[in-house]
Amino acid sequence: MRGEKLNKKTEITKAALELFAKKGFSETSVQEIADTVKISKGSFYKYFSSKRALMLDLLEEYHLKIMDRMNEYDWAKETSNQSLVTYIELEIKAWVEHQSFFYVLFKEFPPKCDVEITERIEKLHQTTITNHREVFSHIYGERLESYISDLVLLLEGILRESITQIIIHKQQDISPASIARWISHHINVIIQHMEEKEPLLQYNRQDSIPELIQDVKDLISRLAISSEKTKYNETITLIESEWKKTDSNPVLMEALLHYLKKHKDLKIKIWQLEQLLLQEDES
Repeated sequence: MRGEKLNKKTEITKAALELFAKKGFSETSVQEIADTVKISKGSFYKYFSSKRALMLDLLEEYHLKIMDRMNEYDWAKETSNQSLVTYIELEIKAWVEHQSFFYVLFKEFPPKCDVEITERIEKLHQTTITNHREVFSHIYGERLESYISDLVLLLEGILRESITQIIIHKQQDISPASIARWISHHINVIIQHMEEKEPLLQYNRQDSIPELIQDVKDLISRLAISSEKTKYNETITLIESEWKKTDSNPVLMEALLHYLKKHKDLKIKIWQLEQLLLQEDES
């Protein structure tokens, strides 16, 4: 039954996006969407309270998709120049899968047109910026740490224009892998000469261990399965307690972190926490 409901919701979303793209968001009625998927207008409202709620739901879905893409990135292995290609391709694929949605979003909802949608877009943007910072830090390490914000700025600009022109406006049929290789090549050419100039933007790593622990707790609170919440809450509490000890047990800490990393929604934050804990041990 749950699967049927999800399938119908996906069907409604797909039909709505096609109508929005063809006729415009304002010009498309809920009745037209309902007629397209052969349901009553009342049935539409069982899934979405309004057309706007449908757009907000899609924004949240894409936000989660971006986080899932980061979880597909193998942090243990991806440590070379090719790793940047891998990540960029993952992100572009997420855009491709939602290109109809973004075509409607950018066309129908210009900045500040809708406060809540603008806030969701900004939240999504901050997530991608954080992801880009983490990828650059992971691949290139301390050598380029002071240039991280510059690199993120460059990647954001190139990605935005590439996605807008090639994917959203469909000016050319180029695969995500080809775009990723092209972007990565030019970023790496810039990196070779980066230290010849002072950084344009100041980069300060703001995450701290207490903040990351709180982020993990917040993620755990949003998990659907209650039994998982209990186990993971106990685990992060043990990590916090162990971290505060002057003679913490590194073997126990490693085991606890490894346990939490197995959950895909916690993996990125736990990896970040693990890196900070290692840096603290070395200092």
